[in-house]
This record gives sequence, structure tokens and C-alpha cells, in this order.
Amino acid sequence: TPKGALPIALTALEPNLPTLPQPRSIAPGEAIVPNTDIADKSKNIWIVTTAALPWMTGTAVNPLLRAAYLLTGRKEVGGSVTLMLPWVERPADQERIYGRKDRFESPEVQEEYIRAWLRDSAGMKEASVDLRIRWYTAWQEVAENSLYSMGDIIGLIPEEECDICVLEEPEHLNWYRAPGENWTTKFKHVVGIVHTNYFVYAQEQPAALIRAPGMRLLSSWMCRAHCHRLIKLSGTLGKFAPEKELVENVHGVRRTFLDVGKELKVKLTSADGDTDPVFGPDAEPTVYFIGKMLWSKGLNSLMDLMKYAEESAGLKVKVDMYGGGPNKDEASAKAVKMGLDMPFHGPIDHSELAWTHKVFVNPSLSEVLCTTVAEALAMGKFVVLPSHPSNDFFAQFPNCLPYTNKEEFVGNLYYALTHSPEPLTEEYSYALSWEAATERFAAAGSVSVAEAEAMEEALTSAEAGIDIVLPPLTTNEERRKQITKTFRRTRGRYRNFRAKLSQEIAETSLLPKELQRRLIAELDNRLDVDLDELLSSPKLRVKLSPAKLDKLLLELYNNVAQGPSGDVFRVIGGGANVGRQHQYLKRQKSKPSKMEFDISLISDANDDSTPTNLVKRALKRNFPQGKQKQKTASSLKSALSDTPPSNRIERETPKMSLRCSGVNPRPLSWNLRIVQHSSFVPYRPNPPKYSPLI
Repeated sequence: TPKGALPIALTALEPNLPTLPQPRSIAPGEAIVPNTDIADKSKNIWIVTTAALPWMTGTAVNPLLRAAYLLTGRKEVGGSVTLMLPWVERPADQERIYGRKDRFESPEVQEEYIRAWLRDSAGMKEASVDLRIRWYTAWQEVAENSLYSMGDIIGLIPEEECDICVLEEPEHLNWYRAPGENWTTKFKHVVGIVHTNYFVYAQEQPAALIRAPGMRLLSSWMCRAHCHRLIKLSGTLGKFAPEKELVENVHGVRRTFLDVGKELKVKLTSADGDTDPVFGPDAEPTVYFIGKMLWSKGLNSLMDLMKYAEESAGLKVKVDMYGGGPNKDEASAKAVKMGLDMPFHGPIDHSELAWTHKVFVNPSLSEVLCTTVAEALAMGKFVVLPSHPSNDFFAQFPNCLPYTNKEEFVGNLYYALTHSPEPLTEEYSYALSWEAATERFAAAGSVSVAEAEAMEEALTSAEAGIDIVLPPLTTNEERRKQITKTFRRTRGRYRNFRAKLSQEIAETSLLPKELQRRLIAELDNRLDVDLDELLSSPKLRVKLSPAKLDKLLLELYNNVAQGPSGDVFRVIGGGANVGRQHQYLKRQKSKPSKMEFDISLISDANDDSTPTNLVKRALKRNFPQGKQKQKTASSLKSALSDTPPSNRIERETPKMSLRCSGVNPRPLSWNLRIVQHSSFVPYRPNPPKYSPLI
């Protein structure tokens, strides 16, 4: 490629370019590249996520359970699993995210809460003790309702434990990441799991015309630059890095839900199963929706569908709505206005609906993989949902009833109301479990030797490159026809010109025969494109190896993110509240330590650390050197000798400190008190925070 030119071509104009092999999950018994083997129990795995309990969101619950299940059998062979969570530093952020009830004074207190949930709610007593939990400081970006790190997360991880890293939401973790090391250079293997379709959310925000494509490009950049492997939970997500990514559901459901499904199976297969007051075919209709109350979750669609069912088939059914969110009151008012029996009850744990409802309706098209759908299926309920890539995994279950239009919705709803659910088999129950999800994750996140060799062979081609899918050039059908017509007319004129030019080249005697042949062949190939494909789904072919592209993107990321200029870019990019990481780190570094010690003043066990010697050292450090020091010391001695012992405590005597960096003072039997270096404030007796020395 000439210097200064980008190695990029439109693939529609060059249809014969070679393609790279597609990543795939490991087959049983297949050889695995050793440093990518997640199933190897001796590996140290770090899981980094963007949320923590009690925030009951997918990026808090699923990484916690993934870490707990990956821990099984690892401790015995020297491996480990560490879960790294955001510590919400500011009290106001905690209140907005966790509510007024759940507030934590320190990470240790929140850690106790998480371990208790893992033990009591998830039923994982051993993992609640053995799982290692670490914290990074985070602030909330209020406009996005998201948490972002305010420091270098990677710098907190010891070098000797950097085997495999799992980034839950890699794009989110790196948008506003503080300056520091890079994931792919510190860890041998980095797996990213994409949870959220930020492109869809960006379409609903202000300036969506610019923000949405920018979000897609930025997400692709973050995933490509910071991951070796990328797992998308469903096919509804766009392409980020085609040669690295694959689609796999690596989430499961808690045992609580599976236990309900097993119990319901016993009830339904019993002699009086058909007369069950909730799950029987003649039972009163019990339909519900559970999720965040946002219009983007399909609330409008649900109301329209229920109204259509009432008007077209006489199905006037009560739908209980569970969940909180900013659009709850508006949705409730609209349901009343439409005359629907749709009460809004507020948030609830899904397991509490185990024996009260038979049919779960979820019309959302914005999900990547809906956890509540998996939970409902695990409990043995009917689930009525749209036929959509985000629901492909669930379509295999007999109680899942997908619809493609409103007529099918009405038919599926009627079927669910008039039948009993199919009892959940052992096979389907296991497919929904975290044990199966962990196996799928290990297979999808690891790289086989065959895949690695195929990729290396493909990249030896001089024409090897990467396709980047672009947004449609136009979505307006009339505009597309107009462009196509104009282009075809131009192409016809060009072909007439090309034919004449080819004839002249063939007749000339100035050019060598081989060059004539190549020129004519090249002219014949030009403008033979699929115009509809070019307009609806244009692609760029980057003629770089993935490794080279990753390196260039990582260098660009570092150039943008490092130093004070990185704060400017992060703030411009929307991180007004959390973008000033460089400034934050500088401010944190300048803060004095709460307790500092001087190593020279605390000796080892063989030294004579008597109270007298410690006082002499403190005097030597705190008072001026030379004559002034002698004068001050003698004055103090004289003053003390002239003062009765009972009154000496009333004197304004300087308070002296002992400083020792990184060393904890040994417990001493005499009561001395630590004070800060150069602190001469009057003494006020308070309960000592640290072991008292002076």
C-alpha cells in the first residue's frame, strides 16, 4: 500500500477476496492451545465486571455465579478464580444505584453482603468462602446509569496471576478506562463477553443519528483492541471482530428456579395434575411480565398485543406487571387509558412467582439474552415471546411459544391458557443450569489448535484482511431506487467507454502483450458489483492481519487515552462525570496517607525499643538540629523539672510521631500514641484508631 493510503477496499467491489476462518467452540477431545484452556483447573482466572450486588442486574449476578462455578475443583490443583467488582466510592452514587436501604461504608461490608447472598440465595456455601473478591474504585455516570472505573484496574492485578482474564462487557470497561497497562499485554488470554446491545440504547438517546453509529464503531474498537476472544450471548448483536467472535449462551439460572421446575414436574405427572389450580388446562388465567419498566422493553407492544387479543378473539386477560423503572407510571396510565387489566406491582424476586402464574409474556426486542425468560422456563412455565435472534437459544424448549405476528401471539396465548406446560426433562433442565453454562463457556472461550493453525494459514495470503460491516448507506426505498437507477446509467456509459478503451489498448503496439492483457482484464472486472448489497449492507475490507490491526488500534487507544489529553477525549465522548481519570489519579496520589511510619524509627525484634529510646528518636526527628535543637531540648527539660508531675499534662507539649512505611508496629504493653509527622495539635484523648505508641 502506498505511504499515506489506507489499506481498505469495499468488498462489494472486490468479491474474490479470501475470508478468514470463523471461530467455533471446542469439540470434546479436541486439542486446545494451552494458554487459552479455561477448563484447565491450574489456571488463575480473573473476572472483571461493571456491577455488583445488591444491584440485581445481569452484569452483577451472572459474573458472580460464573466465578463461583469456575472455582469448582480449582483450589485443589493450585488454580484460583478472582472476581473484581466496582466499589461505588461516593455515597450519592450508592443511593442512586442500591437505594437508601442498601448502603455500605466499606468494600469489606459489601463483600460480606455478597458472600451471604451466594451462600443463602444461590446455595453455594463452599464458593461463598473460597471465592476471592477484589475491588476497584468506580463512579456513576448518571446520564447512562453506568459505573466506570476511576483508576487503573490492571495495575491492581499481580503479575504472577495473569493467566486468563474474563472481561464482562469489554466495551463498557474500556470506554472511559484510566491510563495504565493493557489487558492483552498483561494476560496470556483475554475473553470478552458482550452482554448489552448499546447500539439499540444509543438509538433512543439524543443525537441518535450520530451517537448510534459512533457507539457501534467505538464498541467494535474496544472489543478488538482489548480481547483475544469474544463471546456474544446471542445473534442479535452486530459484528465486532469477526475473526475473534462467536455466539454462545454462557449464562445459566440459579438452582432455586431449577428446583421449582423439578417439583412442578412431579405435580404435573401425578394423578391430579390436570386439576392443578394454577398450571392445569382449566385453571384461571395467570399471565405476567417481569422486567425493567422501560418503553424499550416492549411495553407498548405488549399493550397493543393484549388489546388485539381482546378485540379479535375475546381474550380479555389480566396481566400482572412486575418491576421498577422510569416509565412505570406512564405505562400504568396508558394501560388504564386503553382499558386493559394490567396492574403494576413494582419489583419482586422472580422466584416468588413460582407457584402463582402459569404464563410469562415478554415482547422485548432490545434484549441480548433475557435472563427472566430462562428463569421462567426453568420453573416450568409457558413463555410467549417474539421470534427474534435474542430468543434463538430458548426456541428449543417445548414450553417456549415464539410468534412472528399478532395473530400468532393470540394463538400462542390461547394455547398456553388452555393447556398444562410440558414437564421439564432432565436434559432441558441441565441445559439451563450453570454447570452446563460453564461447560459452554470453557468450550467457547478456549481456542483449538486446529483453529489457530487455520487462522495462521489464512493470514499467509497476501490478500488476507478483515471485513468491517458499515451501516446502510440509505434506508429509504425510494432513495435507494433513485441511486440504483443513476448508478446503472453511469455504469452503462462507463462500459461503452471501457469497451472503446479496451479496443485501443489491444490495438496499440506500444505496450507489452502481458501488460495489455492485465489492463484489459482489470477493466472488465470494474463496476461489476451487486448494487443492492452495496447500498443495504456495505463492508470494508481492511487488508491487514488481525494481529496488526489489533496492534494499531491499541496504539491509537493508548495515544488517545494516556495523559491529560485523555481526560478531554473522555469528557467529549460523554463522560463528563467520570472522564477525568488522569486528574482523579493525580489528586488521589497527592492525598496524605492516613497512617505513615518511618522504618528507621521502628526497629526489629533485636533492637532495644524501650519507651525511653522511642521518645529520644521522636525528639531527634521533630526538633531542629544543632544549637536550636539543644536549646529547645534543654528548655523543655528545665520546664518539665520545674513543673509538678500533676500539672505536666496541662503543658502545651508538642505531640510527636513515629513513621514507618509499610510496617505494622509490634503490639506494646505501654500505652503510647501514634500521631502524624509534624502534628502539634493539643492532645484530646479519643479511642485510638491504631495500636497506641505515643
